[in-house]
Amino acid sequence: MKIGDKIKEQRLKKEWTQEQLAELLNVSRSAVSSWKVGRNYPDLETIVAISDLFGISLDRLLREDKKMTKEVSKKIRMNKVYKIILGVLAILTVCYLGYNQKLRMDENRYKSNLTENGWNNNLERNCYGKKPNQYELRVDGIVYWTQVLPVGMRGIPLREDKIDVIARKGNMVVGVKADNMIYAYFSQDNDPSVNFIANAKIDPEGQLLEKNPKWSKEKTEKIESYLKKYQKDYKVLISKTIERRQQIVDN
Repeated sequence: MKIGDKIKEQRLKKEWTQEQLAELLNVSRSAVSSWKVGRNYPDLETIVAISDLFGISLDRLLREDKKMTKEVSKKIRMNKVYKIILGVLAILTVCYLGYNQKLRMDENRYKSNLTENGWNNNLERNCYGKKPNQYELRVDGIVYWTQVLPVGMRGIPLREDKIDVIARKGNMVVGVKADNMIYAYFSQDNDPSVNFIANAKIDPEGQLLEKNPKWSKEKTEKIESYLKKYQKDYKVLISKTIERRQQIVDN
């Protein structure tokens, strides 16, 4: 016997009309009618309500109706899947909110460290152009520059590895990034005697660390010669720039 027939059988025993049963179950009369003819099946919550209303077990109510049993099993599986999906989404949401909060705390910490160490962000214009969220520090003939992008700006996540410090002293310009990755920048804007443009990865001693395969042999030799000529000055500038960057990212 199908579930629609069992519901009808129990309803008639109670001498209820379809309208009365529908009202008791908080469903429409057409829904009750559709169960009777097998066009639709009650949902899981309604099946439990029917079981309680008529005082019969779910097993007895669903037994023999294979189609309904499959439908219930499918809904149960889907319900579990939905719960898993909702759980994963909830975890991801919490992680995102937590990570976003950490990023904002880091942003405030970087800015606070900059202010405490005398960096100035009220810049009308500096040697690197006018941009928002820039900071500059001038100490002992060295100009340091950095930028702290607000969380979410340009879709760039604010992390410690995004904090770069560029330093300039005389004709020398170096940049220090995360893990003390160091670059020397060469151009006529920095030194009129230089007739080439290049960014070279160097070590803390001021020596060339990597040769760009796109450089010509002549260009490579010029870079190595320039670094060797000012190696002591580069070493001091690099050391001070690393120290300035560390002041920004320290907890």
